[in-house]
Amino acid sequence: MRVLIDGLDLSGKTTLATRLTEVLREQGRRPIHHRGFLSPRNPLARPLETVKAPDHPTSSMLNMAYLAGCVLDRTLLGARSWEERGLLVQESYVDRCLAYGYANGPWPPARLALRKPGMFIGFDLAIYLSAPLPVRRERLRRRVEANSVDRLSVLSGKFHDDFMTALAMAGRRHRRVLTFDTSRYTTEQIVQEVVRCLDEVPRQKAVQ
Repeated sequence: MRVLIDGLDLSGKTTLATRLTEVLREQGRRPIHHRGFLSPRNPLARPLETVKAPDHPTSSMLNMAYLAGCVLDRTLLGARSWEERGLLVQESYVDRCLAYGYANGPWPPARLALRKPGMFIGFDLAIYLSAPLPVRRERLRRRVEANSVDRLSVLSGKFHDDFMTALAMAGRRHRRVLTFDTSRYTTEQIVQEVVRCLDEVPRQKAVQ
């Protein structure tokens, strides 16, 4: 089974993914917490994830090499392998990348990819996180190691709205999508809802 946790920066993705993994292990499941776009076994992962493009954080990533990497991901993160190995908790994937490209432009590669999100691997359950602009600005102020992407995400309410619109478009390929405002729900409340939903997911192939 594959679970995706994605959304705006400063919305609590890492906190939720870490806590969900802990709870699932306490329940005797076999979760694997993976962070980032590409499978760690993908030979294109390291060179692509180290690309630096501070002004345009998405444009350099959505290229043919990255799409080729996604083809490999469809094999390495395939439904059959995860049915055998356990439960994948994937923190951040192409959804976030496409949303940035759409909100920070919109850049043509992101717009084109959002028309056919099925080219990217689908998940049994996707959890999209957000939080109001003032809340995320305060979180940014407290963050010790903020990067250009963090700062970009709190520039305007329009960026927030465009980002969430793009997430909804990218989310069409997932079997089920849940969206949470982390200023209204605690991590524990979200974890409880996610675990309940996982128990309801039929044991069959995810969207490919």
